[in-house]
Amino acid sequence: MGKADSSTVGREMAARAKEAPSGLSAVLRRLLTTTEVAMFVVVVFLVILAAIINPRFIGLDNSKTLTRDIAILGIAAIGEGFAILTGNIDLSVGSLYGLGGVLVAYCIVTRGMPIALAIPLTLLIGLVIGLIHGLFVTKLKMHGFLITLVTMGVARGVCLVLTKGWPIIDLPRAYNVIGQGYVFNIPVPFLIFAAILATTVFLLRFTYIGRQIYAAGGNIEAARLSGVNVDNRIILCFVISAVCASLTGMIQAGRLTLGHPGAGSGYELSAITACIVGGLSFAGGEGSVLGIAVGAALIGVLQNAMIMLNVSPYWHQIVIGMVLLLAIVFDYVRRRRRV
Repeated sequence: MGKADSSTVGREMAARAKEAPSGLSAVLRRLLTTTEVAMFVVVVFLVILAAIINPRFIGLDNSKTLTRDIAILGIAAIGEGFAILTGNIDLSVGSLYGLGGVLVAYCIVTRGMPIALAIPLTLLIGLVIGLIHGLFVTKLKMHGFLITLVTMGVARGVCLVLTKGWPIIDLPRAYNVIGQGYVFNIPVPFLIFAAILATTVFLLRFTYIGRQIYAAGGNIEAARLSGVNVDNRIILCFVISAVCASLTGMIQAGRLTLGHPGAGSGYELSAITACIVGGLSFAGGEGSVLGIAVGAALIGVLQNAMIMLNVSPYWHQIVIGMVLLLAIVFDYVRRRRRV
Protein backbone atom coordinates (compact mmCIF):
# COMPACT_ATOMS: atom_id res chain seq x y z
CA MET A 1 0.00 0.00 0.00
CA GLY A 2 1.41 3.41 -1.00
CA LYS A 3 1.71 6.52 1.09
CA ALA A 4 -1.22 8.11 -0.74
CA ASP A 5 -3.45 5.10 0.00
CA SER A 6 -2.47 5.02 3.67
CA SER A 7 -3.11 8.73 4.08
CA THR A 8 -6.52 8.34 2.43
CA VAL A 9 -7.41 5.49 4.76
CA GLY A 10 -6.24 7.56 7.72
CA ARG A 11 -8.45 10.47 6.70
CA GLU A 12 -11.46 8.16 6.29
CA MET A 13 -10.91 6.65 9.72
CA ALA A 14 -10.61 10.10 11.26
CA ALA A 15 -13.80 11.19 9.50
CA ARG A 16 -15.66 8.12 10.82
CA ALA A 17 -14.39 8.81 14.32
CA LYS A 18 -15.80 12.32 14.10
CA GLU A 19 -19.14 11.04 12.79
CA ALA A 20 -19.56 8.44 15.55
CA PRO A 21 -20.41 10.87 18.37
CA SER A 22 -22.92 12.67 16.17
CA GLY A 23 -24.49 9.33 15.29
CA LEU A 24 -24.74 8.43 18.98
CA SER A 25 -26.23 11.80 19.81
CA ALA A 26 -28.78 11.33 17.02
CA VAL A 27 -29.81 8.00 18.51
CA LEU A 28 -30.14 9.58 21.94
CA ARG A 29 -32.24 12.38 20.50
CA ARG A 30 -34.54 9.88 18.80
CA LEU A 31 -34.89 7.92 22.04
CA LEU A 32 -35.71 11.03 24.05
CA THR A 33 -38.38 12.02 21.53
CA THR A 34 -40.23 8.71 22.00
CA THR A 35 -43.07 8.95 24.47
CA GLU A 36 -42.00 5.92 26.51
CA VAL A 37 -38.46 7.15 27.15
CA ALA A 38 -39.55 10.75 27.74
CA MET A 39 -42.13 9.66 30.32
CA PHE A 40 -39.61 7.34 31.97
CA VAL A 41 -37.27 10.31 32.41
CA VAL A 42 -40.15 12.22 34.01
CA VAL A 43 -40.82 9.30 36.37
CA VAL A 44 -37.17 9.19 37.44
CA PHE A 45 -37.20 12.96 37.99
CA LEU A 46 -40.35 12.72 40.15
CA VAL A 47 -38.85 9.91 42.23
CA ILE A 48 -35.65 11.90 42.83
CA LEU A 49 -37.59 15.07 43.67
CA ALA A 50 -39.95 13.28 46.08
CA ALA A 51 -37.02 11.49 47.75
CA ILE A 52 -35.22 14.79 48.28
CA ILE A 53 -38.28 16.39 49.86
CA ASN A 54 -39.16 13.30 51.92
CA PRO A 55 -36.50 10.55 52.14
CA ARG A 56 -39.14 8.09 53.39
CA PHE A 57 -40.48 8.02 49.82
CA ILE A 58 -37.77 5.54 48.83
CA GLY A 59 -37.96 3.62 52.10
CA LEU A 60 -38.64 -0.11 52.01
CA ASP A 61 -42.22 0.09 53.31
CA ASN A 62 -43.28 2.82 50.91
CA SER A 63 -41.50 1.09 48.02
CA LYS A 64 -43.62 -2.01 48.62
CA THR A 65 -46.78 0.09 48.67
CA LEU A 66 -45.76 1.98 45.55
CA THR A 67 -44.91 -1.24 43.69
CA ARG A 68 -48.33 -2.70 44.45
CA ASP A 69 -50.13 0.51 43.45
CA ILE A 70 -48.30 0.67 40.11
CA ALA A 71 -48.89 -3.04 39.45
CA ILE A 72 -52.64 -2.83 40.10
CA LEU A 73 -53.04 0.33 38.02
CA GLY A 74 -50.81 -1.16 35.33
CA ILE A 75 -53.05 -4.21 34.92
CA ALA A 76 -56.18 -2.06 34.63
CA ALA A 77 -54.42 0.34 32.23
CA ILE A 78 -53.23 -2.48 29.96
CA GLY A 79 -56.82 -3.68 29.67
CA GLU A 80 -58.05 -0.15 28.98
CA GLY A 81 -55.25 0.22 26.44
CA PHE A 82 -56.63 -2.61 24.31
CA ALA A 83 -59.96 -0.80 24.01
CA ILE A 84 -58.21 2.49 23.15
CA LEU A 85 -56.07 0.77 20.50
CA THR A 86 -59.26 -0.01 18.59
CA GLY A 87 -60.36 3.63 18.71
CA ASN A 88 -62.87 2.96 21.49
CA ILE A 89 -62.86 3.59 25.22
CA ASP A 90 -63.95 1.52 28.23
CA LEU A 91 -65.60 3.58 30.95
CA SER A 92 -66.58 0.53 32.99
CA VAL A 93 -63.07 -0.21 34.29
CA GLY A 94 -63.67 1.35 37.71
CA SER A 95 -67.02 -0.35 38.23
CA LEU A 96 -65.72 -3.74 37.06
CA TYR A 97 -62.80 -3.23 39.44
CA GLY A 98 -65.33 -2.92 42.27
CA LEU A 99 -67.46 -5.77 40.94
CA GLY A 100 -64.47 -8.12 40.70
CA GLY A 101 -63.60 -7.60 44.35
CA VAL A 102 -67.19 -7.86 45.52
CA LEU A 103 -67.95 -10.97 43.45
CA VAL A 104 -64.94 -12.94 44.65
CA ALA A 105 -65.66 -11.95 48.27
CA TYR A 106 -69.35 -12.82 47.85
CA CYS A 107 -68.53 -16.23 46.41
CA ILE A 108 -65.94 -17.12 49.06
CA VAL A 109 -67.38 -15.55 52.21
CA THR A 110 -71.14 -15.40 51.62
CA ARG A 111 -71.60 -18.51 49.48
CA GLY A 112 -68.77 -20.57 50.92
CA MET A 113 -67.23 -21.43 47.55
CA PRO A 114 -63.64 -22.73 47.44
CA ILE A 115 -61.06 -20.20 46.31
CA ALA A 116 -60.13 -22.36 43.32
CA LEU A 117 -63.70 -21.99 42.03
CA ALA A 118 -64.41 -18.38 43.04
CA ILE A 119 -61.43 -16.90 41.18
CA PRO A 120 -62.10 -18.41 37.72
CA LEU A 121 -65.85 -17.80 38.13
CA THR A 122 -65.26 -14.09 38.77
CA LEU A 123 -62.90 -13.86 35.79
CA LEU A 124 -65.46 -15.70 33.65
CA ILE A 125 -68.13 -13.15 34.56
CA GLY A 126 -65.72 -10.38 33.58
CA LEU A 127 -65.07 -12.18 30.29
CA VAL A 128 -68.81 -12.39 29.56
CA ILE A 129 -69.23 -8.67 30.28
CA GLY A 130 -66.38 -7.86 27.92
CA LEU A 131 -67.92 -10.12 25.28
CA ILE A 132 -71.22 -8.23 25.60
CA HIS A 133 -69.38 -4.93 25.17
CA GLY A 134 -67.64 -6.22 22.05
CA LEU A 135 -70.87 -7.52 20.53
CA PHE A 136 -72.66 -4.22 21.08
CA VAL A 137 -69.78 -2.36 19.42
CA THR A 138 -69.37 -4.70 16.44
CA LYS A 139 -72.89 -5.92 15.75
CA LEU A 140 -74.96 -2.88 16.75
CA LYS A 141 -72.25 -0.41 15.68
CA MET A 142 -72.48 1.30 19.07
CA HIS A 143 -69.44 3.21 20.27
CA GLY A 144 -67.69 1.60 23.22
CA PHE A 145 -68.19 4.81 25.18
CA LEU A 146 -71.96 4.25 25.31
CA ILE A 147 -72.22 0.58 26.20
CA THR A 148 -69.48 0.78 28.82
CA LEU A 149 -71.16 3.86 30.28
CA VAL A 150 -74.22 1.66 30.85
CA THR A 151 -72.10 -1.05 32.45
CA MET A 152 -70.42 1.58 34.60
CA GLY A 153 -73.74 2.21 36.35
CA VAL A 154 -75.12 -1.33 36.26
CA ALA A 155 -71.98 -2.97 37.67
CA ARG A 156 -71.85 -0.48 40.53
CA GLY A 157 -75.50 -1.19 41.25
CA VAL A 158 -74.83 -4.94 41.33
CA CYS A 159 -72.06 -4.30 43.88
CA LEU A 160 -74.56 -2.51 46.12
CA VAL A 161 -77.20 -5.22 45.69
CA LEU A 162 -74.80 -8.04 46.60
CA THR A 163 -73.36 -6.24 49.61
CA LYS A 164 -76.39 -4.17 50.68
CA GLY A 165 -73.97 -1.28 50.84
CA TRP A 166 -71.64 -2.92 53.38
CA PRO A 167 -68.18 -4.40 52.74
CA ILE A 168 -67.88 -8.19 52.71
CA ILE A 169 -65.12 -8.82 55.25
CA ASP A 170 -63.04 -11.76 56.53
CA LEU A 171 -61.59 -13.05 53.28
CA PRO A 172 -59.37 -16.05 54.16
CA ARG A 173 -55.60 -15.69 54.41
CA ALA A 174 -55.11 -18.21 51.60
CA TYR A 175 -56.87 -15.80 49.25
CA ASN A 176 -55.26 -12.63 50.56
CA VAL A 177 -51.89 -13.83 49.26
CA ILE A 178 -52.95 -12.52 45.85
CA GLY A 179 -52.80 -8.97 47.20
CA GLN A 180 -50.44 -9.18 50.16
CA GLY A 181 -48.05 -12.03 49.44
CA TYR A 182 -44.45 -12.18 48.26
CA VAL A 183 -42.43 -14.53 46.08
CA PHE A 184 -38.66 -14.16 46.64
CA ASN A 185 -39.46 -10.87 48.39
CA ILE A 186 -41.27 -9.57 45.27
CA PRO A 187 -44.95 -8.57 45.78
CA VAL A 188 -47.36 -11.00 44.13
CA PRO A 189 -49.35 -8.19 42.40
CA PHE A 190 -46.16 -7.04 40.69
CA LEU A 191 -45.42 -10.57 39.47
CA ILE A 192 -48.94 -10.80 38.04
CA PHE A 193 -48.46 -7.43 36.37
CA ALA A 194 -45.09 -8.47 34.94
CA ALA A 195 -46.60 -11.67 33.52
CA ILE A 196 -49.47 -9.77 31.89
CA LEU A 197 -47.08 -7.14 30.56
CA ALA A 198 -44.79 -9.74 28.99
CA THR A 199 -47.75 -11.60 27.48
CA THR A 200 -49.29 -8.49 25.96
CA VAL A 201 -45.94 -7.25 24.60
CA PHE A 202 -45.53 -10.60 22.85
CA LEU A 203 -49.13 -10.55 21.60
CA LEU A 204 -49.00 -7.05 20.13
CA ARG A 205 -45.43 -7.08 18.78
CA PHE A 206 -44.81 -10.61 17.59
CA THR A 207 -48.16 -12.09 16.52
CA TYR A 208 -50.41 -11.44 13.57
CA ILE A 209 -53.31 -10.89 16.01
CA GLY A 210 -51.45 -7.91 17.49
CA ARG A 211 -50.73 -6.46 14.06
CA GLN A 212 -54.38 -6.86 13.15
CA ILE A 213 -55.46 -5.03 16.34
CA TYR A 214 -53.27 -2.07 15.36
CA ALA A 215 -54.59 -2.23 11.81
CA ALA A 216 -58.20 -2.26 12.97
CA GLY A 217 -57.57 0.73 15.21
CA GLY A 218 -55.60 2.68 12.62
CA ASN A 219 -58.05 2.33 9.72
CA ILE A 220 -60.94 -0.05 10.24
CA GLU A 221 -62.14 -0.06 6.63
CA ALA A 222 -58.68 -0.62 5.19
CA ALA A 223 -58.14 -3.44 7.66
CA ARG A 224 -61.46 -5.01 6.71
CA LEU A 225 -60.68 -4.80 3.01
CA SER A 226 -57.29 -6.42 3.58
CA GLY A 227 -58.94 -9.47 5.11
CA VAL A 228 -58.71 -8.71 8.84
CA ASN A 229 -61.62 -10.02 10.91
CA VAL A 230 -62.11 -6.63 12.54
CA ASP A 231 -65.11 -7.67 14.64
CA ASN A 232 -63.24 -10.50 16.31
CA ARG A 233 -60.28 -8.27 17.13
CA ILE A 234 -62.49 -5.59 18.68
CA ILE A 235 -64.38 -8.18 20.73
CA LEU A 236 -61.08 -9.64 21.94
CA CYS A 237 -59.89 -6.21 23.07
CA PHE A 238 -63.04 -5.54 25.08
CA VAL A 239 -62.82 -8.99 26.67
CA ILE A 240 -59.22 -8.34 27.72
CA SER A 241 -60.21 -4.96 29.14
CA ALA A 242 -63.04 -6.39 31.25
CA VAL A 243 -60.99 -9.35 32.50
CA CYS A 244 -58.08 -7.09 33.50
CA ALA A 245 -60.45 -4.74 35.34
CA SER A 246 -62.02 -7.66 37.22
CA LEU A 247 -58.58 -9.02 38.09
CA THR A 248 -57.47 -5.69 39.57
CA GLY A 249 -60.51 -5.69 41.82
CA MET A 250 -59.76 -9.23 42.96
CA ILE A 251 -56.16 -8.30 43.79
CA GLN A 252 -57.27 -5.23 45.71
CA ALA A 253 -59.82 -7.30 47.64
CA GLY A 254 -57.02 -9.60 48.74
CA ARG A 255 -54.88 -6.61 49.63
CA LEU A 256 -57.62 -5.10 51.83
CA THR A 257 -59.01 -8.51 52.96
CA LEU A 258 -62.53 -7.42 51.94
CA GLY A 259 -64.79 -6.72 49.01
CA HIS A 260 -65.93 -3.09 49.09
CA PRO A 261 -68.88 -1.94 46.94
CA GLY A 262 -67.28 1.47 46.45
CA ALA A 263 -63.86 0.19 45.40
CA GLY A 264 -62.53 1.48 42.11
CA SER A 265 -64.72 4.56 42.01
CA GLY A 266 -63.18 6.88 39.41
CA TYR A 267 -60.44 4.35 38.63
CA GLU A 268 -61.23 4.54 34.93
CA LEU A 269 -59.81 8.08 34.96
CA SER A 270 -56.44 6.84 36.26
CA ALA A 271 -56.38 3.95 33.76
CA ILE A 272 -57.20 6.18 30.79
CA THR A 273 -54.64 8.76 31.93
CA ALA A 274 -51.93 6.10 32.17
CA CYS A 275 -52.70 5.02 28.59
CA ILE A 276 -52.71 8.49 27.06
CA VAL A 277 -49.66 9.64 29.01
CA GLY A 278 -47.94 6.46 27.83
CA GLY A 279 -48.40 7.39 24.18
CA LEU A 280 -51.70 5.84 23.12
CA SER A 281 -54.00 7.92 20.97
CA PHE A 282 -57.77 8.22 21.28
CA ALA A 283 -57.83 7.87 17.48
CA GLY A 284 -56.63 4.26 17.90
CA GLY A 285 -53.94 2.16 16.28
CA GLU A 286 -51.02 3.84 18.04
CA GLY A 287 -48.92 3.27 21.16
CA SER A 288 -47.27 0.43 23.02
CA VAL A 289 -47.83 -1.65 26.14
CA LEU A 290 -44.47 -0.54 27.50
CA GLY A 291 -45.71 3.03 27.19
CA ILE A 292 -48.79 2.08 29.21
CA ALA A 293 -46.56 0.58 31.91
CA VAL A 294 -44.51 3.78 32.09
CA GLY A 295 -47.72 5.83 32.20
CA ALA A 296 -48.99 3.69 35.10
CA ALA A 297 -45.66 4.22 36.87
CA LEU A 298 -45.98 7.97 36.39
CA ILE A 299 -49.50 8.09 37.84
CA GLY A 300 -48.55 5.73 40.69
CA VAL A 301 -45.48 7.77 41.63
CA LEU A 302 -47.42 11.03 41.40
CA GLN A 303 -50.25 9.78 43.64
CA ASN A 304 -47.90 8.20 46.15
CA ALA A 305 -45.72 11.32 46.26
CA MET A 306 -48.75 13.49 47.01
CA ILE A 307 -49.63 11.20 49.91
CA MET A 308 -46.08 11.20 51.26
CA LEU A 309 -45.89 15.00 50.94
CA ASN A 310 -49.20 15.39 52.82
CA VAL A 311 -51.07 16.88 49.89
CA SER A 312 -54.80 16.92 50.63
CA PRO A 313 -56.62 13.96 49.03
CA TYR A 314 -59.12 16.43 47.58
CA TRP A 315 -56.40 17.60 45.20
CA HIS A 316 -55.44 14.15 43.91
CA GLN A 317 -58.21 13.83 41.33
CA ILE A 318 -57.62 17.40 40.22
CA VAL A 319 -53.94 16.72 39.61
CA ILE A 320 -54.65 13.47 37.72
CA GLY A 321 -57.29 15.25 35.67
CA MET A 322 -54.83 17.98 34.71
CA VAL A 323 -52.25 15.37 33.73
CA LEU A 324 -54.88 13.76 31.49
CA LEU A 325 -55.69 17.15 29.96
CA LEU A 326 -52.03 17.77 29.14
CA ALA A 327 -51.75 14.30 27.58
CA ILE A 328 -54.89 14.86 25.47
CA VAL A 329 -53.60 18.24 24.25
CA PHE A 330 -50.26 16.66 23.38
CA ASP A 331 -52.01 13.84 21.48
CA TYR A 332 -54.23 16.34 19.63
CA VAL A 333 -51.30 18.56 18.61
CA ARG A 334 -49.27 15.52 17.53
CA ARG A 335 -52.06 14.29 15.27
CA ARG A 336 -52.68 17.75 13.82
CA ARG A 337 -49.02 17.99 12.78
CA ARG A 338 -49.33 14.75 10.85
CA VAL A 339 -52.24 15.98 8.79
